[in-house]
Amino acid sequence: MAKKEPETTEEVKLFAVVSIAQMGPAIAALERIGVVDVGYEFITHVNHFKNKKVHEVSATDFAAEYVQANPRFTSAAIVAHFKAAGRQGSAAYYGLKKLAEANVIRKSGDEFIRVEALPAPEPKAKGQHYEVPNKGLIEGAIKGRKQFTVRELRDLFVKEGRQEKSISPILSKMASEKLIKKAGPGEYTVLAKGAKAAAEAPAPIPNGASLNGSGVAAHG
Repeated sequence: MAKKEPETTEEVKLFAVVSIAQMGPAIAALERIGVVDVGYEFITHVNHFKNKKVHEVSATDFAAEYVQANPRFTSAAIVAHFKAAGRQGSAAYYGLKKLAEANVIRKSGDEFIRVEALPAPEPKAKGQHYEVPNKGLIEGAIKGRKQFTVRELRDLFVKEGRQEKSISPILSKMASEKLIKKAGPGEYTVLAKGAKAAAEAPAPIPNGASLNGSGVAAHG
């Protein structure tokens, strides 16, 4: 005779987290549907709030002190300066924003430059053209060079009172013409065709300006 299996019943244990205000109505609702074995426990949450450190010198003033000692810098450099002083890196960006709004600094590529550290460009009359075009300025600047950097060209354009935003499209065109080739971030190699074009550039560089003449050593 086969052994008879015992009868089984099935139950479900419910888990729920409710607020103190919801506890009474929740128990009453369970009892109304026949659930009477209701257990509970109180849970206490301790809320921890990070204390915000208040510095005697504001983020803007602290950034201004750094800018006063560093006329040219990157955002990473000033963030590191803030963190080294026990400040939040985000406070550095806030300080930079306020200084830029006050025209104390301005962005130049990947760097920030203190405005008073920049040479004041000579005003150009409306509609006046440069004696040497921007491309000619670049070709003259890289004459005899094997490599050059975008930063060097920016410094040259600032010195000559020209728009730095003109550099990128000219370099792109020169690269498409196989005159130069990108060698790395912000760095270019002068190709043979480009060296020949630079050597044959008829227009002189105004004010005798060049990458070498601006205190930047030639590569190669």
